Amino acid sequence: MDNNLSTCNYFSNESWDRLMKCRILIVDDEPHNLNILRIFLNSLHYEIITVEDGKEAFSMVKETAPDLILLDVMMPEVTGFEICKQLIAESDFDIPIIFLSANAQKEDILQGLRLGAIDYLTKPFDLDVLERKVEIALHQKAKVKNLKKDNKQLAKLVYVDALTGLYNRAYLDITIRMIKEGTKQFQAAMMVDMDYFKDINDNYGHLVGDQVLREVATIISSKISCEHDLAFRYGGDEYLVLLQSEANCVEIADSIIKAVDGLKVSLAPHKSQEFSVSIGLTNNFDPSSFDQIIMQADSALLGAKNNGRHQIKIR
Repeated sequence: MDNNLSTCNYFSNESWDRLMKCRILIVDDEPHNLNILRIFLNSLHYEIITVEDGKEAFSMVKETAPDLILLDVMMPEVTGFEICKQLIAESDFDIPIIFLSANAQKEDILQGLRLGAIDYLTKPFDLDVLERKVEIALHQKAKVKNLKKDNKQLAKLVYVDALTGLYNRAYLDITIRMIKEGTKQFQAAMMVDMDYFKDINDNYGHLVGDQVLREVATIISSKISCEHDLAFRYGGDEYLVLLQSEANCVEIADSIIKAVDGLKVSLAPHKSQEFSVSIGLTNNFDPSSFDQIIMQADSALLGAKNNGRHQIKIR
């Protein structure tokens, strides 16, 4: 076999060790067939798992997460068609299936393809053809995996602020809709605003200002629950934080203020700068009126600013 065409190496240019990580599950009740397939595919440096019992195939798929399934059609108790139908019915199933069968009837081949298999090989099959079919199947699976990865990266670009890494206003709009629908629940909101941020930009330049914004975003992310709370760059030097629980919201706000107080950023030689934030907090969280929630948090923030900054106000 030409190593340049071997599946894993072909579509990812990974090392030889990576090639050996391609895992194939073979389900066939005939030990002789299993042995031939196992020996041949092992010679191509695939990792092979074999199952003779169709019922055992379900648990083996979950345990081993194969990259490809070679599935015999005619088996006692549960047929390959039935196995395929049940597997593909699972919402997160994305493993390609190739049927292997001694039945070469057109209707059986079409039935297998209708069920969702990507190919159907009739016995006795040519090993060179099998080799190429396996490569194609694994190649397609890799492309699907890469597409899913790309989609996640695109979603991140769409919904995450490029400078701070926090969620952006576009994702806030989605969150507001989920709050109104009841699929997301929060009990408190806080607006966090840099004190005298214009002076930082004017005195040290926008590159330093951007660095400060990133550092504050990192502080905010570290003080909230990544599983339950959400943080957004609301605009400019202002951040919005939604907290699932109001129980310790004041403590969280205070920890953010103290962490920003200790923030160290590289400045021009012989220059120093103290950094601080003001925080407006509201726990009067009415999910039916998000505008009112923002208005209350903004009002609390304005109170903190007017009262000398570097503090927390609650509405």
